Amino acid sequence: MDFTLSDEQAAVRDLAAQILSERSTPERVREVETDPGGDWFDRELWAELAKADLLGLCLPEVHGGGGFGLFELALILEQVGRNVAPIPAYATLALGALPLAEFGTTEQQAQWLPGVIAGDVVLTAALSEGGDGLPPEVPATEAVVDGAGWRISGAKSLVPSAHLAQRVLVPARTGDGTSTVFLVDPTAAGVSAERNVSVNLEPLTTLTFDGVAVTAADVVGEVDGGAAVTAWTADRGIAALCAIQAGVCEAALRTTATYTSDRKQFGSPIATFQAVAHRAADAYIDTEAIRLTAHQAAWRLDSGMPAAEELAIAKSWAADGAHRVTHAAQHLHGGIGVDIDYPVHRTFRWARHVELTLGGSTAHLRRLGALLAAG
Repeated sequence: MDFTLSDEQAAVRDLAAQILSERSTPERVREVETDPGGDWFDRELWAELAKADLLGLCLPEVHGGGGFGLFELALILEQVGRNVAPIPAYATLALGALPLAEFGTTEQQAQWLPGVIAGDVVLTAALSEGGDGLPPEVPATEAVVDGAGWRISGAKSLVPSAHLAQRVLVPARTGDGTSTVFLVDPTAAGVSAERNVSVNLEPLTTLTFDGVAVTAADVVGEVDGGAAVTAWTADRGIAALCAIQAGVCEAALRTTATYTSDRKQFGSPIATFQAVAHRAADAYIDTEAIRLTAHQAAWRLDSGMPAAEELAIAKSWAADGAHRVTHAAQHLHGGIGVDIDYPVHRTFRWARHVELTLGGSTAHLRRLGALLAAG
């Protein structure tokens, strides 16, 4: 296992880092956060990423994409996290575009993927129905046959970027122990949206479906084959979250290193104090572990290798490790760490958000334990 980046991968990472660091400054992020419109969407940054062909990097070349994979997307998302950029990259690319590229019909791909690549289309998936945040094996949301189509009824919680999305991937029960994934218009008749706000100020929506009509053209994958589509999507979503968390923790660590090097007490930078240095060193070790396990999970998925254990390990590190890193960053900053005019608080809030999305540490350690027990 060698995670040395190729020249192409390093170029992708560096380009994403350049655009995001130049465009997603603390001042710009604050401007988007306090926008009276409340979209939590930096459209100018999104357009720049599209212009640089980064939004389509992991999508098929036949639709105008770059033909790269999940690992390269993880490199981009790591920079999104490092700059705490308010854009729907995770939802659109990991939860929407990748599953459509894998399971969508030729017509679905032609209709939606070019728009994603151009920055004109936002997609997402409604995976959670509450509980531990992971998608249930069989959804409570139900799709009942209605003529040549179906009608969906039920509710999905904590849907990211639903307020921006043109289409939402919705798993629904279609048989005894089976499900199907449908591509649903969130503005369709029978869909209602309740807006919630996460700790990082990102809108998360509860979508309620009351007899929403869908047709065979809206099926993603096979009828009654939704479990495979949902599991595939959730795995990519978890890997994407871990990559984002690696960037969030690096941002917290770098901000803390700068502050403790500049802040002086008793005539010396506080970074030279043993207690401060030890705390920062522990945070560095955690950050590197988060990055390594995230890269391992993404690489195995990209290579078509079993990755269930690696995903559980990565998400556990992304939850517990990030908790330690961002707490250390807050503590080493002292009082200024809780000043919302100072940027380090955003890494704390983002880390909490990512920690609990698609299952926290406890849920994934339970999954890991079950996998190990099963041999």
